[in-house]
Order: sequence, then C-alpha cells, then structure tokens
Amino acid sequence: MERSPTPHRLTPSRLAAHVFAARGPAARGPAPDRRLAPHRLTRGGTAVLAVLLGAALTTLAACGDGSGGAGPDGAPAPRTNAAPSAPGGGSPSADPAGTPGADGPSGTAGDDGAAGPAAVPSTWGTREVRVEHPVTPPARLVALRAARNVQGGAAYDRLVLEFSGGLPGYTAGYVDEVIRPGSGAPLPLRGPVTFEVVVTPAVAHGAAGESTLTTPPTGGELSGLVSYALAGDYEGYVHLGVGLGSRVGFRVVELRDPARLAIDFAG
Repeated sequence: MERSPTPHRLTPSRLAAHVFAARGPAARGPAPDRRLAPHRLTRGGTAVLAVLLGAALTTLAACGDGSGGAGPDGAPAPRTNAAPSAPGGGSPSADPAGTPGADGPSGTAGDDGAAGPAAVPSTWGTREVRVEHPVTPPARLVALRAARNVQGGAAYDRLVLEFSGGLPGYTAGYVDEVIRPGSGAPLPLRGPVTFEVVVTPAVAHGAAGESTLTTPPTGGELSGLVSYALAGDYEGYVHLGVGLGSRVGFRVVELRDPARLAIDFAG
C-alpha cells in the first residue's frame, strides 16, 4: 500500500522566511554600508596626542645621546667614567702626614728603594727596632753607603746596608757607645749621638777571611748622619756604628732586588 508523504508543519518563523525569499533582493532594501566612519578628534584628544608624540621624540633623542659618538656598527658608543682624582688634583699618597715618604729616595740615593719596600717600614720613632730573619747560610754584607734625601718636602739621611744571599735579621737603636765585638774596645765615631745596627746571621768576610765589602767600611759627612763605620764581624754578627748630630726619629725599611736594609734618620 503506497503511503503519501507527511505534510510539513509550517511554523510562523518558516512562513516569514518563505515570504522574504519570495519577495527577492529588490524587496529587501539596500545592504547596510559596513565601512567605518572616520572618528572625529575633539580638542582634548588632540592635546593628548600631541603630548604623547612629544614624549616619544624626547625618548628617541635621549637614547641616541652618548659621549664619544657612535660605535663601528652605528650604535651609540658606551659612556666612560673618568677616574677619581685626589683633592687638589694631585695623586693619592699613602705616606703618613708629617713624615718622609715611605718609598725610595727622590734625591741622591741612587736606586735604593726603586723596587719598593719588601716589608712595611717601621714607624718613625726613637725606640729600638728588632726583627728576625733566618738565613741559611748567613747573608754577606757587600756594600755600605749613605745619602741625603728629600721627598714630599721632608728631608732625611738614609744609610743602606746591601747583602747577597738574602736579608738577615737586625737590631737598630740608640746606644751610649758602640763596642767592637771580640776585643770589647769602644768604636770611635764623630757626632755627639751614637746609634748602632747589628745584623744576624750575617758575615762581612769570605771563606779566606777577606772582606766582602765593595765599598769603604766608613763614611758619612751628611747634615745629620755625621759618620758611620763597620765595628766588627764576629760569630755570625756584623756590627755597625753611626754618629749623629742629634737624637732624631728614625725608621727601618727592608728593600729587595738586591736585598738591602735602609735606616732613615729624620731631619
């Protein structure tokens, strides 16, 4: 038995769609124009835009600023900071105020101190200075010399003992008189004030008993350091006497390359 198709139910919404389609495009009216209409800037918006544009130009100008111009790739060169200087435009100084410089002499002392001190110099004063330096075999005293020096406006006399084989220990200070080791006789010195330097372990002679000094064993003739003389070389101790014009502050400086012991007398 043949069945007829079931009719579709026509709802109001479907009816409207059919009617709209039957009327055609002409009946629908013109399509709306979807192009955006240009925005109108108010006076307030124009002012804000001008402020933003000015800030952007200022930022670009700051990024392009630099000292030294542009680098090889066109980028601004990096900035460099100048090194700080000491007050008054001079170089910083590590010397204590009111004392002669801690470095080597700037006057007539030759190369003494040119390599810099091997240890921190003793402070200026009048007390005895004693330092131990074990040396094996004993160091040999090879030279004695003295010179007047001026540094930083301060003058001082420097006595230098030069050694080969290292720097021995030492004792330096004021004494009533210098006694020759072995004989016990006093050492004659010119100058009203007496100062003594004793170094150990050290010698001032070779294997055959000859002197190892390449300079005279006596000297002086300076404004403050009137005289000095080798007092003796006995059983690993070398004694040196110094005659001074007055009792002044002194310091001891250890120097290297070659090994030297410098005693500075203020004034």
